[in-house]
Parts: sequence; C-alpha cells; structure tokens
Amino acid sequence: MKKLFLLDMDGTIYLGERLFEGTAEFLSWVKASGGQYAFLTNNSSRGIEGYLAKMERLGIPQKPFSFLTSTDATIDYLKKTYAPFAPGKENDPPAAYYVCGTENLKSQLRTVGLKVLTEAELAAIFEQLKYSCAGAPGSESTGHAPAPVRSADPRSLEKSTFPVVLLGYDTELTYEKLVNCVRLLDMGADYVATHPDLVCPTENGNEPDIGLIIHSLKVCTGREPVIIGKPQPQMVYSALKKYGAAPEETVLIGDRLYTDIACGNNAGIDTILVLSGEGTVEDCEKYGVHPTYVFRDIADVLAALKEGLL
Repeated sequence: MKKLFLLDMDGTIYLGERLFEGTAEFLSWVKASGGQYAFLTNNSSRGIEGYLAKMERLGIPQKPFSFLTSTDATIDYLKKTYAPFAPGKENDPPAAYYVCGTENLKSQLRTVGLKVLTEAELAAIFEQLKYSCAGAPGSESTGHAPAPVRSADPRSLEKSTFPVVLLGYDTELTYEKLVNCVRLLDMGADYVATHPDLVCPTENGNEPDIGLIIHSLKVCTGREPVIIGKPQPQMVYSALKKYGAAPEETVLIGDRLYTDIACGNNAGIDTILVLSGEGTVEDCEKYGVHPTYVFRDIADVLAALKEGLL
C-alpha cells in the first residue's frame, strides 16, 4: 500500500458543497492503515483558512498541515527569484507585483513580505513612464494589438522595480486589471501565473478559471507566463519533503489530466485519474497524458485499496 496520498479537491473529493460518497471513509481508512494524505490545489483564489472552513462544513475537518496550494509554491518561486529574498539580491530594491487575482491572494503575498501594488500605485508608475499606446502602421489591417510607444525606459524607474505581473484565479476580475496586464506585458514585465487550469468545476457545471485569462493575454500580447502550480512537479517535491515520503510510496489522485496527472507524472510518482470531475478517458489521447490507474471515483479507489490492488 502507498504511504502518502496526494489529493486534488474540486472534482476529486467534492464538487462545490457536495462531498463525494466515499471521501470520509477514504480519509479515515488511510489514517487507520498508517498512511498519510495531503490536499494539493491549484486554486489560488482563497487561502488555507477558506479550505479549512469548507472541510468543516463538509464534515471532514482538517488541519493546516494537510494542505499545499499553488499560492504556497508561487511564493516560494518569487522569493527564490526576485529581490530582496532571492540569494544575492538581498540589497537590491524589492520587487513589486501587479496581481491580477483576488484580495485573498494579495493578502497572502503581503503577509510574507512581498510588495503588492495598488491600482493607484500602478497608475503613478504609468504616469512616471508617460505610457501611451498608438497604433503601429498597418496594425488595423493585421488585427494585431498596436505596438506600445514609450517615452521612458520601464527599467529606469526611480525608487522602484518595474512590476512583475502575477496572475491568479481571479473571481474578482475587472476590465481595468486586464488593461493593466496588457500594458505591463507589452512593456516587457516578467509574467508569472499560479497555475494553468482552464475551468473550475462546480455543482452547476464548469466555470472559467485562470486559463481563460492566460489565453486572452496571449492573444493581446503574444506573451505566456511562467507556470508554477500543477502540472509543474514542484508541489509534489514539496509534499515529499514536508511529509517525509519517497516517490515510490506516493500516489497523486486527481480529476484533471493536464494538471493533476501531468504533475504526478512529471514528478515521477504513480497517478490515479478519477472520472468524477473534468477529465475523461478520451482525454488521455487528447492531452497525451496517461495515468497509472483510472477509477470512477474516490469510493472505487477505496475499494481497490481494501482489496490490495494499490
């Protein structure tokens, strides 16, 4: 039997406010059998506190130690990459982040000491740069976005570092945020996204996730972000270290092939696709991603565990 079970949440153990049959029994059985489980989520719109409250409502109360989020992984990346936390950059001006994300995401960044720009602060930066955007010759006929015209070098800002664009799952999205992202990306700003999910499954069907914004910004600017969360393997690596498990002792269970299953495959661990959320068996060929096992839902995974098949 595996010793560490890494679980996606939306579409894997619940959908909206509906706990899937077998979830509570699965969690209890893993613990009773001497194993561990942890929840990995790409959803960057809420903090762990929100998940703790939700698990309480669903009747499966948990502790903070059992969660790893794409926000956690993104914070680690930003601290390793940008001043003043990155090695060798302790004395550089601190990086500033323009966050297209929820207030909860911004709060989590500020809590760990990262500089999050307000809309007013960004407006002041644009004013300092005297940013304007005029159509390049022929742009009307090509359909491409007009080229930015700058009267100042964005890297010449005084007392500030040119903003890094940070994209999260933004349930508070505004047109102003999109405009600001396009301007910054056209100016050459670094570009990071917490995860790439196309949709967020709910009880009422799929809702657009961060992937919609990533694609929209690519249409406008031609830019693509550095992706931090699943399918990148970092969240699994962090889990192996945090919970003291070896790769061969670990399995990732999720409902999305291109994030959950790809993440586990990229990290070199076994994976289980459950068909209770977004993914289908047909998607394996579509995305070129193949899980180690496929089960209907978490209840079927538990049944296989009890029979010694995993």
